[in-house]
Amino acid sequence: MPQPPALTDLAAALRRPVTSGRDLKAIEILCEAFLDRPRAERARAARELPRLAQGADTVLMLSAMATVSGDLRYYDELLDAIEGNIAQSGLEGLLHIHAGIGRQLFLMRMDPASRPGFFEERQFPFYRRILGEIRRRQAVVPPARRAGGAGTGRVVLVTNQFLSLRHQPSRDLLSYAALLEDRCGREVVILNTNIMPAEVHSLFVPSFAASVEPTLSGDQRIEADGRAYRMLSSVEPCVSPGKIAWFLEAIAALDPDAVLSLGGSCVVADLMAGTRPTLCIPTTSGATLSLADIVLDFGGGAAPTHGPLAQSWRPFRFLHSLAGAAPRTDAARAAFGLEENAFVCAVVGNRLDDEADGAFLAMLEALFDRVPRAVTVFAGHAEALPRRLAASRHAGRLCCLGYVSDMGALLAVCDAYVNPRRTGGGASAAEALAAGAVPLSLPGGDVASVVGPRFTLPDYGAFVERLAALAADPAARAAAAAEARVQGSRRSGPEETAAALSRHLDEATTLFHGRRPLEE
Repeated sequence: MPQPPALTDLAAALRRPVTSGRDLKAIEILCEAFLDRPRAERARAARELPRLAQGADTVLMLSAMATVSGDLRYYDELLDAIEGNIAQSGLEGLLHIHAGIGRQLFLMRMDPASRPGFFEERQFPFYRRILGEIRRRQAVVPPARRAGGAGTGRVVLVTNQFLSLRHQPSRDLLSYAALLEDRCGREVVILNTNIMPAEVHSLFVPSFAASVEPTLSGDQRIEADGRAYRMLSSVEPCVSPGKIAWFLEAIAALDPDAVLSLGGSCVVADLMAGTRPTLCIPTTSGATLSLADIVLDFGGGAAPTHGPLAQSWRPFRFLHSLAGAAPRTDAARAAFGLEENAFVCAVVGNRLDDEADGAFLAMLEALFDRVPRAVTVFAGHAEALPRRLAASRHAGRLCCLGYVSDMGALLAVCDAYVNPRRTGGGASAAEALAAGAVPLSLPGGDVASVVGPRFTLPDYGAFVERLAALAADPAARAAAAAEARVQGSRRSGPEETAAALSRHLDEATTLFHGRRPLEE
């Protein structure tokens, strides 16, 4: 039976030697051509690949099959193959595959129903094994703290990645540092570990490479909002020899009362589990990989009834750093090239190439058919998206703004904030609520957690109906905007967050004391 050209092209690419990042990127593009196709067609294509691409590398083949199909069972097979030979695998390659799987889950590219329990039964244990290999190969001995020792009033705040104030998680990190110092009475030292792979170390597709800010190296001061923070940062590659030891030696010298991690899969923080009180603050609503004594919720999640977080999970609501938190009264549509009578929808994100997919753009086109004065602006980095928008039959009503420095001003002149299917976006959703831009989100993900059920709709068809109704009725839009501002005011404030953090830090200390006997 003749195969679709995309499948034969992909099989041919899998059979050829991969000698450069360009070869791997070409395979990724061929895999992603299947994402908008019917699920049954995607499943058939994945099943055909082993026959058509015999001899392909195991990691390359199975990760491609998973991408084409969205079926998590191919990751089961991939992890079976890796874990059988894990002692001989490079640490960088193991972390690269771990990060690649995590990114696919974060982007909602995989079907959770295809393999129930994947997080608890495979992803989390694989991460534990990687930590075990790091300990074994690098003779890691975390500096334990005497359970009965006097407190120092100091905590270390550990992150996998600090970039700049244009990077939302970096702004959030500094906000938490300020909150811990000003409202919780703690001295904070930030550890910027950059443990995530910044280069390609395996043939896993789609590949993943983290960004690193090369100027952030060594012991330095980071200035923001009129104050300075001490940061210990390493830009050495991934888990190069000596890098983890340097951070652990720094922790021993600082002698913190607790180790806090911002985000999951924080290797340096998780290596400290059991040796000092540990606490993890997630940055997303997705399942958090953390060995901390206490793992906080992102906001609005249900307590896990089983699995590795069943004992450590605690309710919490993440406090975003909002650059445009104060309502804007001076914002003007003309500054963004928007007409006064337009019905303006905003789409905000730093992964728009991945998240503004075919189904989302089809929804916007259906809206434009219904509402002639509707336009959509995309704010955030995108390389491929402008070309895709140019091919739309409504290309003139779809505009990519790129990076927007004043997000508060943009959202203040928008009628709606429209969220594609994704996990992230919590900070921009909070900004939209504060600005009175009516948010629309599918269920699940950070945005749905922030905006609440009133602004969560079941599918894109409901988006079109809701937006068309708002465009046709200014009074209804004004009422929805007022409701959005009220929802925004309900987000956890600094006082509430500080009280919760202090309480959980005390609990982590109590748990630590309870399981470690006092040393003589």
